Amino acid sequence: MRIGSSSDIYSLLVPRAKTKDNNDGPSEPANSLVGGSGSGLGRTSIGNDEAAAAFLARLAKSGFERDDTNGDGIVERQEYIDRAMENRPDGYQPDLADVQNTWNQLDKDGTGSLTEQDYASGISSVFQVASGSFSKPLR
Repeated sequence: MRIGSSSDIYSLLVPRAKTKDNNDGPSEPANSLVGGSGSGLGRTSIGNDEAAAAFLARLAKSGFERDDTNGDGIVERQEYIDRAMENRPDGYQPDLADVQNTWNQLDKDGTGSLTEQDYASGISSVFQVASGSFSKPLR
């Protein structure tokens, strides 16, 4: 998969700096965190563990917001499965067993629902990330 500034995942990988005019949103890559022109994601000036933790936190927040389709602050099992099984623009259709397996890994205590903190904890156990690589393929 090619990751460029026009892809959705790019915003998860490259730290963003806030502008003086707009404190609510990101504007440009933070040059203090990304070496050179931003093309060398492995050349960050922060520690590898910190970069991986920051990436996982952003991934979890993004995923939780996406999966909490009714906006009640909790991701229910069926809510997660329904969202994960939606038709995607690229034609990819996940296998229901894979989606349920991922849910079981996220919902460690088996309650059938996830708070944002539960979701973040589950994501960090599902995705083992090191700076510059993923230990599991992205789908």
